[in-house]
Amino acid sequence: MNKNKLFLITFCIFLPLFLLLLSYQLVLGFVNLTENQQQTVDFLENKQELNLNYTVSETSHLEDVQEITTTANYFFYFTLFICTFIITYYKNNLKQIIKIFLYGGITSLSAIGIIFLFILFSFQSSFIIFHNLFFPQGNWTFPYNSLLIQTFPLDFFISISIKIFLLTIIFSILFILLSFLFKHGYSVKRN
Repeated sequence: MNKNKLFLITFCIFLPLFLLLLSYQLVLGFVNLTENQQQTVDFLENKQELNLNYTVSETSHLEDVQEITTTANYFFYFTLFICTFIITYYKNNLKQIIKIFLYGGITSLSAIGIIFLFILFSFQSSFIIFHNLFFPQGNWTFPYNSLLIQTFPLDFFISISIKIFLLTIIFSILFILLSFLFKHGYSVKRN
């Protein structure tokens, strides 16, 4: 496999992950949170101690979420590095930039679109699959009247998930549009 194909495939793998994690960061940074939600999010982002009256099992779950959040943050920067490296590598090769942007955007749009549709039509199942995947020990179910469920009801997760996926779709389309803009500029420049 030649270097251009390898970089193209790598970009197409990492761009959707980067755009999804970027959208997550942006949505979480701009969404209006209640005071309890903000305190909990600050704990998850290692900004403060957990000062709410969560039960031991709720606190245990939030500590697991905190570890996943930390790992996701590291992975976000790793995907940013990979995508930036590939774009920088081709900085003087507009034809290859056009190609990676187009295929990366299409791959991102396709992957995120499929996941979004699955979540849109079956959020509850998606929510359960997500939690079983990341919390196989099973410490993620709580009574309806628990503080954690009252602080983060299902509607919160539905709303934030829709925003994250829509923003990721917009970013994916932006990459496709940029490839066409660059291609048009490249064609005009050659003529």
